[in-house]
Parts: sequence; C-alpha cells; structure tokens
Amino acid sequence: MCPGECKDRMGDAFDRFGRVPIVRRTRLASPEDPAFRGRSRAPFWAAGGLVHDSRGAIVLVRVGRESAGGSWFTPGGLLERGEKTDDGLRREVREEVGLELVEPALTRIIHETVTDGSRARHGYFAQFIARAPSKELRPGHEVVEARWFDVLPRDMAFRDDYLEDFKKIQAGASF
Repeated sequence: MCPGECKDRMGDAFDRFGRVPIVRRTRLASPEDPAFRGRSRAPFWAAGGLVHDSRGAIVLVRVGRESAGGSWFTPGGLLERGEKTDDGLRREVREEVGLELVEPALTRIIHETVTDGSRARHGYFAQFIARAPSKELRPGHEVVEARWFDVLPRDMAFRDDYLEDFKKIQAGASF
C-alpha cells in the first residue's frame, strides 16, 4: 500500500464515521516478528472489533497459531487492497464467525510502529463496535474456537484497548 492509499483510507473512514481518536504507539519486536515477513515495508491496514448481540454479549475467537497461548481475539484481520475499513470488518467477521453486521461504528484508529531497532513497519487498525442480529456462530476454517462472552476474559488479547468500548456496550449506548 502506498502512502497516498493509506491517507485515502483514513480520510474515507473519517468521512463515513466522523473523526475518531488516533492512538499512536511503538512496539519493540524481534527481527522474526510477522510484521517483517515478506518484502513490503508499506503500511498495512486491519480492521476488527467488538461484535455484540442485543443483550451486550460479545463474540471472541481463537485463531490458529496466534492463539497457541490461549488468547481470545476480536474477529478481524488485514484489509484487502482498496477495501474500505467497514467492508473489511464485515468480510472478516463473515469469514471468521459467519455473522452479518449492522450498525458498525468506528471508535478509534490505532497507529502502531513495529521496530526491531534497525527497521520499522507501520500498521493501522480500525477498531469498531458492531451489532450482530444473529447469535448463530459458524466458525471459519482458521478459527479454532468461537464463543459469546458476557464479560471480557482476562486472557483476551489487547483487552485494555477494548475496555472503554465494552463498557459502552454494557451501558446500552447507541453509536
């Protein structure tokens, strides 16, 4: 993805959902980190977030090798070239748990710089809240386990990033 495309994607997200906070952080990683696989050093984009039902329960997944440590993740993944953030969210949720979404709301964009000390790779994560009208989970081929939760489990990956959004869901906030 070229820098212009990255800027266009962020601009489109702001046009569609309004301005949201951009959370910047740097993560020190080993040279073997997945962010450094392949030749591309262009920024990458991903989308995911809390998918909830009408009662406020959220769906989380354990996915292949990433969940080897037992962590739960929100549904989501890398965006395809030219894909809008919410379209990528819908596609990833459909692929991972078989759910359709209504009322997606972008809550923040996380801009992470991954560095091993000698090189850096930038990534952007569009974090959403979205409602699923159905509770019937149909896990995709990469999903080891999918389950509905009434609370955020302690072994949830990136749990702190989702606390505020989860509290809003539990309070019945509209987005």
